[in-house]
Amino acid sequence: MDINLLIWSFLIIFMLHNFEEIIMIERWFHKKYPEIRKRIPTFAINELEKVKTTTSVQFSIVVCLLFIVAAALILVTVITEQYFLFFGLNIIFALNIFTHPLQSLLLKCYVPGLWTTLLLIIPYNIIVYMEFYHLGILNLTIGIHALFVIVLFIPVFIISHTIAEKLVIHLER
Repeated sequence: MDINLLIWSFLIIFMLHNFEEIIMIERWFHKKYPEIRKRIPTFAINELEKVKTTTSVQFSIVVCLLFIVAAALILVTVITEQYFLFFGLNIIFALNIFTHPLQSLLLKCYVPGLWTTLLLIIPYNIIVYMEFYHLGILNLTIGIHALFVIVLFIPVFIISHTIAEKLVIHLER
């Protein structure tokens, strides 16, 4: 299988997953959150209270900004064959493998992003890691370098949320 095709496919999986979240987030918070609030641990309630007013527009802005960064990292990965860039990005995104199913089990209900996690993200990651391992690309050095990408992506994530909050306020004027 062409590894560049696998790498570029990340963007399709990323967007399909985020479309599910964008479409469902507001409705889920208004309809399901009040019903399940009592099942949520206190520390998680505090975090959810901060984001429960997030609109689909605001979330879309965050996704757009992250998509731009992801596309740039993937482009550089394909051009330079520095695969640690892709793996750092993919590891961050692959956290959905755990978060959405665990949230769903804990809350005993559907959570936005669950279906694409189960049907797309998990199979995609199985294929990616098997193929890269088979080709000898996946190794400890790539893993260590990927950690740098993960650490650098944290402020990008925070900044994207800050920009989205400010932009939504500006758009609502």
